[in-house]
Amino acid sequence: MTESKVLIVEEKGAICTFTLNRPEKRNLITPEILTELSSQLDRLEQEDKVRCVVIRGSGDKAFSSGYDIGAIGQNDMIAHHEGDHPLGRALRTITNYPYPVIAMMNGHAFGAGLEIALTCDIRVAVGGCMFGMPPAKLGVVYSYSGMKTFLDLIGPGYTKELFLIGRPISSERASEIGLVNFIVTRDELEEFTYEMANEIAENAPLSLQALKKIANVLNRNELSPEDEKLIREMTLEVQNSQDYKEGQKAFSEKRKPDFKGK
Repeated sequence: MTESKVLIVEEKGAICTFTLNRPEKRNLITPEILTELSSQLDRLEQEDKVRCVVIRGSGDKAFSSGYDIGAIGQNDMIAHHEGDHPLGRALRTITNYPYPVIAMMNGHAFGAGLEIALTCDIRVAVGGCMFGMPPAKLGVVYSYSGMKTFLDLIGPGYTKELFLIGRPISSERASEIGLVNFIVTRDELEEFTYEMANEIAENAPLSLQALKKIANVLNRNELSPEDEKLIREMTLEVQNSQDYKEGQKAFSEKRKPDFKGK
């Protein structure tokens, strides 16, 4: 087992567990965590010994409550949209890891934390947890690739519900709309998840690689240049707006934001 300040990496045979390790902050995600996650997945791919990865949060309160707003840079919104951001790189590494990745959702998941879970191949969640996407409540435009992850998994209707209302949903509701695969009790979570991970790890490695790759390829859609330009312009407009600054300030001050539409 290797342990850093923010990420615990534990290998047992053909299974590796990554634990987001900021329980005092409900496992808020930072660039440091994302960079370490990407680096460790790259290492595992090169070594080609691990056949299944499990990602979880530390403690029993949250899988991850999202991206640490204190770590957001001035141009992070457009950087994430254009793929030049630690979050985008980490998500691509999860997607491209040749073997299955399971999100063991031991608690609440919001924002980027929820997107990490959705980028995993399979999601197992504890009953009674809450999941949500709050960008509209923060004055933020979420990245195209991030919204596409939701669209691909749960379709446009439920994606719009999550993003436009911004209201958290229960894990039971998440199961109804296809956002998670399995709902279990907290006592069942580890046994259920690792039984599945072991079953996956015993499958044929070449079949696992091919099946995951085929699913990813078949699910891929590309933006037209016109769409890409429009989305970039809208993202820049929001990033430079007064509402964006107000959303960050209100979140830090734990108050309701006063958006002006400019």
